[in-house]
Order: sequence, then C-alpha cells, then structure tokens
Amino acid sequence: MSSPKIDINIEKNKLKRIKSGRINIEGTIDLHGFSLKEAKARLQIFVSESFQRNKRLLLIITGKGRNSKPNINGKKQTIKSEINKWLLEDFYRDKVQYISRALDKHGGEGAYYFFLVTSKNIFS
Repeated sequence: MSSPKIDINIEKNKLKRIKSGRINIEGTIDLHGFSLKEAKARLQIFVSESFQRNKRLLLIITGKGRNSKPNINGKKQTIKSEINKWLLEDFYRDKVQYISRALDKHGGEGAYYFFLVTSKNIFS
C-alpha cells in the first residue's frame, strides 16, 4: 500500500456529511503543548488504537504553531509542519488512507481529519 494522500481537498459530498453530522468524528486527540517527540509518540499510539478499533474518521488537533520557537538552526518546527513527514513513515502506510485540513468548526488550519482504512484485524 502507498503512503497516505496528504492534505487533499475532501470530496464535497463527504465534507457536507461531516458538516451535517452524518459522518461522526470517532476520535480526537489534541497535541497542543507537547514537544515534537511527545506529539509524534502520542499520535502513533492514538492512530494505532483507533485503527485496531476500526474507527474511520479522526480529528487531530495540532495547533497553528504561532507560539513555537525557532530551533538552534533558526527553523521553526511545529507539530503542524512535521506531521506530513511523520505520515511518510511505514507505520502509517497501512492505516491512514488520507488526511485533510479540518473544517473551521473543528479547528481549521490547526487541525486535520485523518481517514483510516478499514482494519483487517480478525480479533476486533
């Protein structure tokens, strides 16, 4: 399976169904205030547990990174800026189908929808 499609525009039909509540967010994690290392680890655990429980739509709140400080090289690394790199790792390849920026009511630029593939876990 290939890497997840990142930051695509959700189909209008699916977006309308999320907006109207016909597609429910089945899990939410807020990564505000965590270091990059902590956020990366928490995200992996959250996605893994959600995948095993056959959840399909997750809300990942990253924040916009406005309060982040530049690193020693002067580059501002935020959870939001790093998440796309994390999703290229093999761990996510068979779990995340695609991600998209969340609607404003769910966090807008500071949040993402993760659409997970259906788990083939026979024990769930």
